[in-house]
Amino acid sequence: MNEKIETRVGKHPLEEVSFFGVYTKGQTYLNILYMLLLMPIGIIFFTYAVTLFSTSVGLLVTFVGIFLLYFFLISLPYLMLVQGWLMKISTGIELPKHEVTFDENRTLIQKAWDALKNKVIWKTLLYFLFFAMPLGIITFTLAVTLISVGISLTFVWLWPLIQYAVVGSVLDEPWVISNAVRIIVIIGWVITPFIGFPILTGSLHLINRLAIWHGRLVVKILEP
Repeated sequence: MNEKIETRVGKHPLEEVSFFGVYTKGQTYLNILYMLLLMPIGIIFFTYAVTLFSTSVGLLVTFVGIFLLYFFLISLPYLMLVQGWLMKISTGIELPKHEVTFDENRTLIQKAWDALKNKVIWKTLLYFLFFAMPLGIITFTLAVTLISVGISLTFVWLWPLIQYAVVGSVLDEPWVISNAVRIIVIIGWVITPFIGFPILTGSLHLINRLAIWHGRLVVKILEP
């Protein structure tokens, strides 16, 4: 379903798709799912980071706090693999590969200190705290708005059919005060799908671009 994995140079395959060809690309629909999942993932990441970081720092004077801090810090890159896997499947963009390893011969306190000095862990923590949730909310809102507007305009002609099937009449509402209003509404029903379909198609292109840009931004944040 993926076209290919994006390299660091050159255009992404979805950036060269024809206007109506966007409907034939499986990655388009994966990108929509990706954009919708970014908000719950961002909220989970933010909540996890804030809760465990504040708790472990508060208990740092005890052995439990040191263990909890160590566990929390080393868990961050592994949690990031979840988003990296989702990002690779949907957008075809891979996260930078980082291996976070510590000397097994060192004590827990020394390992916790090594984790605190690890750049990969700190970049992942900063992403969890300051980028994951805001970016997730923005992408979710844009995706829902664009898709909703495009679909509603494209399929507005279904409304009179549904209304007739349910109540047995169309345009009998009090605001329809004359035949001129009826004619204007009918013309609107006829014309709007021809406006809505290009808007929906353009929205799918924009969602693809947003998913790609988001992936590239995450890669940029986590680059060594």
